Amino acid sequence: MNIFKSKKEKIKYYKLKNRRKHRKKKKKESKLIKVLRYTLKIVLSLILLILFLAIIIYKYYSIIKEKENYYRYKRRKRNGYIRHLITFNDKINWLLVHDTNKLKGRCADKILLHEYSKKKLGKDICNKIIKVYDNFDQINFTELPNQFVLKTNHGSGFNIIVKNKTDLNESDIEHYKKKINGWLEIDYGKMQAEFHYSFIKRKIFVEEYIGTKLKNYKFLCYDGKPKYVYVSINDEGHKFRNFYDMNWTLLPFVCLTRPHPTYNYEKPKLFEQMKEISKKLSYDFKFVRVDLYDVNNEIRLGELNLLQ
Repeated sequence: MNIFKSKKEKIKYYKLKNRRKHRKKKKKESKLIKVLRYTLKIVLSLILLILFLAIIIYKYYSIIKEKENYYRYKRRKRNGYIRHLITFNDKINWLLVHDTNKLKGRCADKILLHEYSKKKLGKDICNKIIKVYDNFDQINFTELPNQFVLKTNHGSGFNIIVKNKTDLNESDIEHYKKKINGWLEIDYGKMQAEFHYSFIKRKIFVEEYIGTKLKNYKFLCYDGKPKYVYVSINDEGHKFRNFYDMNWTLLPFVCLTRPHPTYNYEKPKLFEQMKEISKKLSYDFKFVRVDLYDVNNEIRLGELNLLQ
C-alpha cells in the first residue's frame, strides 16, 4: 500500500530516516572520537611545547657559546693565539678566558668600587662622588661645583673634565649630552672583549676634580702581592712610564707606546702605605693593577684594572 501522495514525500521520508540512522551511529561513535580528538590535541600541544622550549634552550646556549667564542677570538686575534703561557700578555689572556671571579664586575664598576674600598680598607679612599644619575636629563648643573668631572661607570676613558662651570653654554651641554648618551649605549665588555664590563648597570656620575698633572702609581699585584709599580705622568702631551720594584729600584721594562723619561722619579713619601693598600685591595684576585694617586699627601684610589 502506497502511503505517499507523491514521489517528493517519499524522498523526504527516506532522507529523514537515513539522517536518524546516521545520528544514532554518530552518537555511539562521538564519545570515542571526542576522547581521541582531545587526546590527540593534548599530545600535539605537548610536542609543540617541548619543541618550543628546546628551541629557546638551544638559542640561549648558542648565544652564550657565541659570546664566549667572540671574546676568545677577539683577544687572541689582538695578541696572538695562546698555545704556551710564556709572556705577560699570554697570561692576561688566559685569565680573560678562564678566570670567572664574580668580584670583577663589581670592582670594574666605578661606583660600586667605593663600597669595595670601604670593605677592604675600612674607609673609602676613592675620589669623592658628588652625584649619581640614571640619564643625562637628570643632571642639574646649578647644583654642581664650579669644577667637576662627568663620568660613566662602565668603561675606560669615558669622562669629561669641567674646569670652569661658568664658561658652559647650552651648546656645550648639548654636546656633552650626545657624548655621554653615546657612551651609555656602548657595551664596553663586548667592544674590548673584557666580559665583566657587560654586567655593569650603566650610570652617570659626577666626581670631585683633583687636577690633571698628577703622578699615577700603578701597582701590578699577583695573588694579593704587589710585585712592580710604574709611575705614569703626562708631561706636555707626552706620556712617560718608569717601572720599579718594591724597593724602588728602576727596572729595564719598557712599554712600547710609553717610553722612559730622561729622569728618575723620586720615591713617594707614602710608598709603604701605598704598598699596604695595594696588598689589601688585590687580595681577592689572581692579578690586578691598583691605581693610586698622591693628592696633597693623601692617597686616592683611581681604579682596579683587572686586565692590564
